[in-house]
Amino acid sequence: MTEQDKPDPAREALTTELIRREALRRAATELARTAPGGVESVLARISAEVTAEAAKGKKAER
Repeated sequence: MTEQDKPDPAREALTTELIRREALRRAATELARTAPGGVESVLARISAEVTAEAAKGKKAER
C-alpha cells in the first residue's frame, strides 16, 4: 500500500460523524410519526440505508 492509498484519518473521522448525524436526523424524522411498536424496525431500516449509502460513497471515491 503506497502512501497515497492510505485513508486520511481526519477525513475518515469526518465521514463517520456525518454518517452518524444523518442516521440520527432520519431516526428523529421517522420516530416522530411511528407507533412505539415499530421503532425497532424503523431504526434497523435507517441503519441499513445509511450504511449502504456510506459504502456506495466510499466506492465512488476510489
